[in-house]
Amino acid sequence: MSISGSARRGLLLRAAITSVVTVLVLLLAWRLLGGHNVRWQGINPSVGSIALAALGAACFLVGRAWRFAVLLPKRRGSLRELLGATAASWGAGLLLPGPSADVTFVAVARTRFAVGVVRGSGSAIVARILDVVSLSLIAVVASFFTSTVEHPAVVLAAAAAFVVGVGVLLSLIIPGPRTLVARLAARIPRLAPLASRAEAELDELNSRARWANLVGSTMCCRLATAVQYAALMSMVGLHLGFWQTWFVLSIRTLLLTIPIQGIAGIGTGQAWWATALLLEGVGGGLAVGAGLTLQAIDLAVSLPVAGIGSALLFRRHKEDRDLEPGEGDEAGENPGVDVVGAPNPPAREPIHVA
Repeated sequence: MSISGSARRGLLLRAAITSVVTVLVLLLAWRLLGGHNVRWQGINPSVGSIALAALGAACFLVGRAWRFAVLLPKRRGSLRELLGATAASWGAGLLLPGPSADVTFVAVARTRFAVGVVRGSGSAIVARILDVVSLSLIAVVASFFTSTVEHPAVVLAAAAAFVVGVGVLLSLIIPGPRTLVARLAARIPRLAPLASRAEAELDELNSRARWANLVGSTMCCRLATAVQYAALMSMVGLHLGFWQTWFVLSIRTLLLTIPIQGIAGIGTGQAWWATALLLEGVGGGLAVGAGLTLQAIDLAVSLPVAGIGSALLFRRHKEDRDLEPGEGDEAGENPGVDVVGAPNPPAREPIHVA
């Protein structure tokens, strides 16, 4: 992966800004949302709660890999390796701020699965849009089933995000709007070479069966995280109902889409948890205390699951080891394609991180 000098300076500046914002948000959360009256519930883990949280994290990982398998039907590598790549990108996203998970997945997909940058980036973008749409829908629906009367502004904001996300998805699915978007993108100098290839890729995804799998895999992710975080919340003394847990989790995850996040979620992650809990009617002291703890135990459960899953990426297929040079696609007959029918040797295509 090659990074230019200006891009490197941009990354350093972004990291510095993120660090400052992390400290400020953490101080504001401490002073304004509870201060010295924080109710520290402690951590009360049990074998059952840890196992349930780990199972939820593993199911989330499988659902995420399932979705990438649908988005990238023409690729090298096995499903096991795709699961490992998904785990590696998820782990990077847990530790590093910004779109680290997407950048990591695109890089791994390029080198391991012969998936071009355009195709990998497009898949990551579609996955992100599906996340926003599903989280917004859950937040709106859950607000009608919780015992707390949710703030109308929060529900309206979630509904607006859902409408915008669905509009973007429809513009990618329906041929007419998709062609219009491609033509508009073609007028932008930096996007012109990619517009036609992106439209061809979207056309490949335009089938009922494929979109049904995308919806199914996304809902699998949402249900898995509900189970995981219900178990984590029980460890810190939060025994919320199913819909309350789903609402809190949806709001917190939507807040994670804000571009500036702390490293490993420190500072900002705790603030988003506290904010979501406050919106659900949890007391200020308890919300801040739980928010400070949830981020830590989340990493304690999710990172080992991501690490174990990442190990699958470093185990090659037996067929790959046994093939002689010149045999099969893995040996070099098929250089990989970015769009069906368009050869694109990934090893010669540098990634420039902006």
